[in-house]
Formats: sequence, structure tokens, C-alpha cells
Amino acid sequence: MRIFLFWLIAFFAAKTLPVVVFASQFVSLKSSEVNLRVGPGKEYPISWVFMKNNLPMMLVAEFEQWRKIKFIDGTEGWVHQNMISRKSTAIVISENAILYQYATNSQPIARMEKGVVVRVLKKESEWVKIEVNKIKGWMRRKELWGLEEEL
Repeated sequence: MRIFLFWLIAFFAAKTLPVVVFASQFVSLKSSEVNLRVGPGKEYPISWVFMKNNLPMMLVAEFEQWRKIKFIDGTEGWVHQNMISRKSTAIVISENAILYQYATNSQPIARMEKGVVVRVLKKESEWVKIEVNKIKGWMRRKELWGLEEEL
């Protein structure tokens, strides 16, 4: 056990971990299989595997070509920069979210299920134009997770 702890301390001392912190910046996963690692490198063990592309992730930090990301449930870890995209996506977080035809309480188009991943097309103050399954419409910003706070 002491040898392992010594190795672990020596390993972290050899690598300077990032100090770069991002304020509410989001990315999405490029692949349908992305390994989440406990540290910034292939030598670190895989702690989680995401099995869905386009999932939005909060960008937390960076170290060389590695990016620390955080999922909506609080899961954090490191992925290679090639596994993430700047494509804007979000997750529906409200139980009874409504997709409207226009950015006001206009004609409802659909009811959105909690957990659905949507593509973000446009943002306007409290409304967001999204697309899901080739259907486009507007949702309230507060019903989505994965958007920069740029109001």
C-alpha cells in the first residue's frame, strides 16, 4: 500500500495539473462511446464510459490535449479533446416541458420528456430554438441544461 501511495504522489508531482477554470462553458460529446478518465492522460484509469453522442457537458478545466468535463448528474472526469465538439446541445430538465411554434407562449407543438437531448439552434433571452427528431420549435431556457449563461 505504501508503494502505491508513493507512486501516486510521485506521479501527481511529476504532472502539473491545470489551473484553468471555465465559467459556464459547454461542449458536447462527438462519439457514441467516450471514456471518462480520472486524470488527464491514457495512463489514468477509466472511471466511466458515456454511450451516447451529442451529450452536453460542462467544460471544467484543461491540461494539454485533455479536457475535464462535468455531466448534469455531477459526474466529472477527463476526456481527450478529440472526443468533444463545440456543437451546441442541451438536455430537457423539466417534467412537463412544452415545445412551442414561436418564442412566446404560442401554439404548442409537442410535450418534451425529461432527459431528451436536443440540438440548440438559436438563443434569445429566456427562449431557445431547438431541434429534435427533425422537429424545430422554441422552449424556455430554464427547462434546459447545457446552455451558457450569457443573458
